[in-house]
Amino acid sequence: MERSETDKPIWRPTNPHDRFCRRTAFHPLYAPDFLKSYGDPVLRELVDLDHLQAAPTTHLSDELKEVIMDASLMTRLLDTQSMSEILLHLEHKSKPSRAVALQLLAEVGLSLHFRWFLDKRRESGTFVPPIPLMVVVYNGAEDWEGEIRFQDLFPDLPERLRPFVPQFRVFLINLRHFQYGNLPGRPETRAIAESMMRATDGTFIDYLPGIFAHVAEADLAEPLRLDLTRSISSYGTYAAQATSEQIANAISSVFKGQEALKMIETIKNSFVLEGIEIGQAKGKIETLLAFLYARFKSVPKHITDAISQMTDPIALDSLATVVANSTSIDEVADALK
Repeated sequence: MERSETDKPIWRPTNPHDRFCRRTAFHPLYAPDFLKSYGDPVLRELVDLDHLQAAPTTHLSDELKEVIMDASLMTRLLDTQSMSEILLHLEHKSKPSRAVALQLLAEVGLSLHFRWFLDKRRESGTFVPPIPLMVVVYNGAEDWEGEIRFQDLFPDLPERLRPFVPQFRVFLINLRHFQYGNLPGRPETRAIAESMMRATDGTFIDYLPGIFAHVAEADLAEPLRLDLTRSISSYGTYAAQATSEQIANAISSVFKGQEALKMIETIKNSFVLEGIEIGQAKGKIETLLAFLYARFKSVPKHITDAISQMTDPIALDSLATVVANSTSIDEVADALK
């Protein structure tokens, strides 16, 4: 099956929420309206969100892409007199985490250093670093109020040292602050946001026809409408345990004629491919568990349970790399969070 335009990023995040964000809310096709609709007003007032592009990530290995960030987009300031480039570092979280500021700082440091290194090799001597902005989209069951500031990680920081410690604030988009009946944005943006919110609160399957109704209302070309429907369906299989029959029924209740038939056929083909992946995953799980026991002798049950539930062979390969380089079982547990 040919891969679609929104399925081309080189890394597939392990977490289904992360994967869905990367294919939708963090993708240049959908990120402009998502960030305008759900993000801080300062973003749409000062940053050119209409011309977002995927930022190169060749400075990160696949393993680092898994633990450091979900996506990076680049654009410029809206001020036409400025030539400053903007780098948006985007991360999804299902649980509150103040340490996300440290995670994003690592990505900012690596990306800026990489760009400086390239400029140095060109010997242009005109290096102007892009302005780094960090955005966290939170979609979880727990409350997460307040701001994310890097210096808050250090409660015992003396005032006299404060000027010498990095300080920045992260844009936090908390989807818990939005109501289903009043979701902002274009129809496709509402479909993306509602999918994430309902997958978290356990109502995804019951309200899937309503989510698809947003897609049907969207002013998208048919291939994009089909692709978004497939992304939502795939997300539902992993995040909400939706079955192919439930998805097909929801599609039939919203879409009509040949478009509905094409969507159902595409979704069923995707389920077949995912079934192949799941079969591959079972063998990898057995190998990985055997490797874990051989390396650490004793493995906590919550770790074996988490690994046994994994279905993505690529994610299992990445975890195997973590295990091979880990010095303790705690590092493996951290990689599974």
